[in-house]
Amino acid sequence: MVISTLRIVTAPKSRAEVIRTLAAQMGPTSVQPGCLRCDLYRDVEEPGTITLVEEWESQVELDRRLRSEEYRAVLATIELAQEQPVIHFDTVTRRAGLEIVASARG
Repeated sequence: MVISTLRIVTAPKSRAEVIRTLAAQMGPTSVQPGCLRCDLYRDVEEPGTITLVEEWESQVELDRRLRSEEYRAVLATIELAQEQPVIHFDTVTRRAGLEIVASARG
């Protein structure tokens, strides 16, 4: 699994446009083959900070997304950032759930 995280700090004048553009990505992206999750977040303490998180089954599917015409809109939002955007691609080799909490708590 590969997790793509894009964090953008927006200026007040471009915030609505960034949110609108990224929100429009969610539906079409979530139905793409290999997409496990596509979420958009707005920081409650820093309202200008917007984060787009996508989870993909494999690098191949993420690469298809990154090459897509639709991803150009995501790249365009980077141009509207007030600060240097932060983008990470994390490969996950293992995922666990509540059993980890139960194990840690004995």
